[in-house]
Amino acid sequence: MKYQTTIDTVTLQIDSISEDTRNKILQEILNLYKTENFHILCEDYPINKHSNFFVREYRVYANNIVIASISTGSFSVKNNITDFARTTYYISLKFAGLMRYNLILDKLYNDILFKTCAYFNSRNITYKLTGLDVCIDMHTKFENVLALCTKKSPKTLYWTSAEEQFYDTTHYIENIPKHKSNQAVQRAYLYDKRVKENLSFDLTRFEVKLQPKFFNKNRESIISSIIKALEKYHVMYVPKKKDKEYLMQQYDNYPALRQRDIKRIKFEDYRCYADISVIVGFMNNLFTIREEALM
Repeated sequence: MKYQTTIDTVTLQIDSISEDTRNKILQEILNLYKTENFHILCEDYPINKHSNFFVREYRVYANNIVIASISTGSFSVKNNITDFARTTYYISLKFAGLMRYNLILDKLYNDILFKTCAYFNSRNITYKLTGLDVCIDMHTKFENVLALCTKKSPKTLYWTSAEEQFYDTTHYIENIPKHKSNQAVQRAYLYDKRVKENLSFDLTRFEVKLQPKFFNKNRESIISSIIKALEKYHVMYVPKKKDKEYLMQQYDNYPALRQRDIKRIKFEDYRCYADISVIVGFMNNLFTIREEALM
């Protein structure tokens, strides 16, 4: 069975202590997109109904499709020693749907991402990674794949393998309430990519969403932390129904799995591994590409 590692969503953030500097960079980004003949819509909305602070969001369109989104705002952090609150003005850029198995759309989405990064890198504009979706795409039917968390976090709830969920073609790993999903460090799910994208061939995707808390916590060791995050899960190709039922039953019998348990159950015999070189290469390109490389 053929499978591959892909990146589907990237979120970048630029921070500034000056609102004027933030606004200047934002205008440069908007001008860059306008030169590419993209259509931009802007919307303001309050952070909450009691706040005087607004978040401004821009949606970037090409052929009536959103290919990127930009949000701007500010936040303050108080120093407990000096009692001084420092305000940071930010720009957050999100590029989602980088790998849809549509040659035209995939090129369009990746082009805007790397043109943006090349613009920043060529002008020494500092930005950081705040979101990354890492996927294992398997060219097989959804029912042939089993994805389980085998290194559970103590404060996180998980679905059992046989527990009935909301959708027939999506299986969530962590049992996180919807209103708290964006506050998690990471979360993962398995879904039928063929159904979602109306593809002409079978494709099942396992996706790990690494969120802002993950990068805030692991800023100094991003690659090794991504590897550890992926190692928490066993993504398995199990084409025989009886084998899959056995693995599910064994998994649900253990509140916590030790390495010897995993070995005894033989999870490794079915496992599909993420290709770390794909992730490293993607990120290196992201932070080193320059405009002259795109000419």
